[in-house]
Amino acid sequence: MIVIRGLTAAVIAAVSALGFASPAWADVFSGTYLLNLNGAPGAHTSWTANAACPPSGGCVAHITSSSGWSGDAQLAGDRWTMTVDRADGQSCPDGTRHSELQTWSWDTAALAGQVSGVSTDPGACPQGPPNSFTLTKMRNGVGLSA
Repeated sequence: MIVIRGLTAAVIAAVSALGFASPAWADVFSGTYLLNLNGAPGAHTSWTANAACPPSGGCVAHITSSSGWSGDAQLAGDRWTMTVDRADGQSCPDGTRHSELQTWSWDTAALAGQVSGVSTDPGACPQGPPNSFTLTKMRNGVGLSA
């Protein structure tokens, strides 16, 4: 009888621990990533990501871009999503830049997604379609293959 009670307590403890474990992809989405904005000319930028998934839920990754902006991505299902208000987010064909509210969303496993923007400057050029992008995890300045 004592053995059964002890075994039951151990099973309950193990199940509880699994229920509170952080999703593995939250731990993986920390580090430096090369951002490849498909079809965009110019140099690539990088992101530094620090993800945390507290036991209470609500995974968040703080992203700092090498181009000077930062934001917090929220995890919902298998996607990270963040909205960033960038003073120079929209690039027009004539070379001017305008303010834009950007929404970034990417798949946790594929590290691929889309960014779309809404101009916040009335003098800006027409909005283009969403751009796709990929992220490549970096180690010591070198990209790792997926």
